[in-house]
Amino acid sequence: MEQKKAHKESFYIEGMLKDDPFIGREIYDKFYPKIERLVTLNSGGKTDARDVFQDALVVIYKKALKPDFILTCPFYNFLYPICKYIWLKKLTKKSRSEVTIQDDAGFIDEANIETVIHETERHRLYREKFAQLGEKCQAIINLVFEKKKMREIAELLGYNNEKTAKQQHYKCKQKLIKLVREDVRFSEMI
Repeated sequence: MEQKKAHKESFYIEGMLKDDPFIGREIYDKFYPKIERLVTLNSGGKTDARDVFQDALVVIYKKALKPDFILTCPFYNFLYPICKYIWLKKLTKKSRSEVTIQDDAGFIDEANIETVIHETERHRLYREKFAQLGEKCQAIINLVFEKKKMREIAELLGYNNEKTAKQQHYKCKQKLIKLVREDVRFSEMI
């Protein structure tokens, strides 16, 4: 099995583990504004953003304590999906008032964080390949996601009929699947 290679930004993890105040300040100065923006653009305030950021750092710290942990990507690429996941869970909790995926200490279960990170990587790959499709393919796939009827899609995109729109959607979907599967990252995600 191939050994994972530590990313050059592993110094953030090392600094956190050593409780280095300079690294702590750099993490906060460099990454907090982006997380604050994520939270405030999605129904939260600055206090919510601070809480999400701190919770994410605790999750990362706990994960970094494990002897086999190696940061293999840029620090922000590791931090962001954790923050996004924590914020989504807080929003879900507010709207449904049900407790989900928390451990005894009140922090997000790290096994689920790995799932979220994996899903985020898959979604990123999908978005990249989706952007490589032509405008018509992007439009038809978006309209299907919006739950538009094929008859309406045919009218909107200028196809002769609903059958032609279905055929075109199938071709575009197959092209997207092919682009995703041909990418080296896809085989790593399986």
